[in-house]
Amino acid sequence: MRLILVLVGSIFVGELLIMLIFAALPPISPWLESFIDAGLISLFSTPILYFFVFRPMTRNIAELRQTKDQLRVTATAFETNEAIMITDADANIIRVNRAFERITGYSENEVIGQTPRILKSGRHDEDFYSGLWQALLSTGAWTGELWDRHKKGHLYPKKATITAVKNTSGKTIQYVAIFNDISESKLAEEQLVLSAKVFESSRESFIITDANERILKVNRAFTALTGYSPAEVIGQTPRILSSGRHDADFFKRMWHSVRTFGYWQGEIWDRRKSGEAFPQWGSIAVVRDAAGQPSNYIGVFSDITERKAAEERIEFLAYHDVLTGLPNRRLALDHLELALAYADRSGTKAVVLFLDLDNFKSINDSFGHAVGDALLNTVAKRLRECTRDTDTICRQGGDEFLIVLSNVADADAITSIAVKILESVEKPIHVEGNELSTSLSIGISVYPDDSRDIDTLLNLADTAMYSAKESGRNVYRFYTEQMNADAHDHQHIRVGLRRALEQGEFVLHYQPQVDLSSGAVIGAEALIRWNHPEQGLLPPGRFIAVAEDSGLIVQMGDWVLREACRQAVEWREAGLPELVVAVNVSAMQFKRGDLEQSVLSALKESGLAPKFLELELTESLLIQDTEKVLEAVRRLKAFGLQLSIDDFGTGYSSLSYLKRFNVDTLKIDRSFVCDMAADPNDAVLVRTIIQMARSLSLKTIAEGIEDELQLSFLRLQYCDVGQGYYFARPMPADEFARYLAHAGRASV
Repeated sequence: MRLILVLVGSIFVGELLIMLIFAALPPISPWLESFIDAGLISLFSTPILYFFVFRPMTRNIAELRQTKDQLRVTATAFETNEAIMITDADANIIRVNRAFERITGYSENEVIGQTPRILKSGRHDEDFYSGLWQALLSTGAWTGELWDRHKKGHLYPKKATITAVKNTSGKTIQYVAIFNDISESKLAEEQLVLSAKVFESSRESFIITDANERILKVNRAFTALTGYSPAEVIGQTPRILSSGRHDADFFKRMWHSVRTFGYWQGEIWDRRKSGEAFPQWGSIAVVRDAAGQPSNYIGVFSDITERKAAEERIEFLAYHDVLTGLPNRRLALDHLELALAYADRSGTKAVVLFLDLDNFKSINDSFGHAVGDALLNTVAKRLRECTRDTDTICRQGGDEFLIVLSNVADADAITSIAVKILESVEKPIHVEGNELSTSLSIGISVYPDDSRDIDTLLNLADTAMYSAKESGRNVYRFYTEQMNADAHDHQHIRVGLRRALEQGEFVLHYQPQVDLSSGAVIGAEALIRWNHPEQGLLPPGRFIAVAEDSGLIVQMGDWVLREACRQAVEWREAGLPELVVAVNVSAMQFKRGDLEQSVLSALKESGLAPKFLELELTESLLIQDTEKVLEAVRRLKAFGLQLSIDDFGTGYSSLSYLKRFNVDTLKIDRSFVCDMAADPNDAVLVRTIIQMARSLSLKTIAEGIEDELQLSFLRLQYCDVGQGYYFARPMPADEFARYLAHAGRASV
């Protein structure tokens, strides 16, 4: 390159000197003259011609030919794709090539006699040019990058080499500059730098893998997002981030899209290093090699946790009340449709309750909207506590609420919830130092009893709510008159039960249990009666269900235990035979009371030996919270009590729980005993129960014996004990004492 620069830069330097030398030379041969006349004189007018031809002064034609070839090479080199600019020692342009014209936009005629400053871009200060000239003067050459201005005005970068051409005495006689427009390479370089900056500074997570999905590179955003450093994931596959939320089909569809279309985009859940799962919006693109085969995969992902939260919030607000967080009317109606569909499938009922706060406007006006809002929130909380997870509570606006009950069996269940709501809301509410009192008026409509149409059900419940308002408020009203009557009776009984407990209106009647082999009375079942001041003696069927719903059954059960134990001791002290007294136990006593403590207190207060107390459990109780009930039953059994299963065969009969609960007796339900003569299936069932009990070393008691035929059948099957009207009806304690004295002493 240095030789070319010297050759090209010297094309015109020695032209005059060479012409003088030719003039002084002897005549040359005619063929050489014709060679020169053919135009080669311009080529000979160079230092190169001088160097190769005149220096040896031999006039050798072979040497002339060689010189001609070298000059041709030099001329060809001058027309290279690189721009060449030659200046004199004063930096005046004396020659440029065609590449110069193409790159700068200037023709040779436009720049001859000009200095290179015609190309000056203005992007470099004087210090830059001073450094350039200092390098030229000291070393004879400069190489670097600089910006020039095109004739049309735009700037472009170039890579240039400037060389000083010196004569034999070492004096600079020319400067030769060779340069290229490096706009494309500069742009590519800038794009690479930009891409690298984007890769590292992007807020989106980048993953680059090889064709085998092994991670090659990740950026800082990836580490910030996932918690994994590059060293922890390079060489791994993206499966290290798997959250477990997507099944195999999800990934199968994703990779099918990547391999088929070269691209996938969608939402995906990954897991951070900390173990937290989070949602991302991402894309995966395939990079192919020259043969069209995948060489890399590039994944770009962004955390959309906040966006998802915002979407969920928007969706929540679309279907919920802003103040209370309860579903709004739109969502409640959707749930009502589902409740009606379920009622059709299951044969149950769906219920609509319209609720309106009483005197809310006066509270809002007196204490302000902030207190009013706090009151509404408290009411909403209490409504949640009174309903099931399957029910829907809606705030319609203002002080109105709507409740949808699904899977409701009967009016008693509806009444129980309505009463619970009224009692809960009427309790004092403390807000900002104020004690507030409020109540609800509730209107009720029932599907399918009142209507099968949603709008009609809503209107009927609304009508019933206004009826409740007119009835004095703090009450509920059914739209159906019969349900209103039943509800009124339910409420009347509920209120009466509390009074009955306080005033001692309950009494126990006793029905004897007879040993079928000897005929002796060996026990008595204690049965509660309500000595109602207005309606007289009420059987348990009139009030036990209400007592269960209200929770009063716990207090009633405690009273029955104490009274039955006391009475058994009183009979014994009166000289009557010692009997086992049987007491029914409610599931509610296990759940909401302390049955063990109640039993121990009753035995201790009365002085009754545990072996003379039998607790009758229901089958349904034994399959609810099995482990908890099992432990309680085991402790009771350890006291020395006897345990029996009441109404055996009507519930969830299972040999497994008979073994686990270690009961003593099975009571055959009266419905099987009564129908033995008319229904052979019942006779077979009774026989099977007795045989099973005997094989398990359990006693059997047959309830509901009413005639000699039933008694004979049971004796033939070796049933142990009988109970029913055939022997005696349930009777008060004093009457039972007389019955027992007449029947004679029993042996236990």
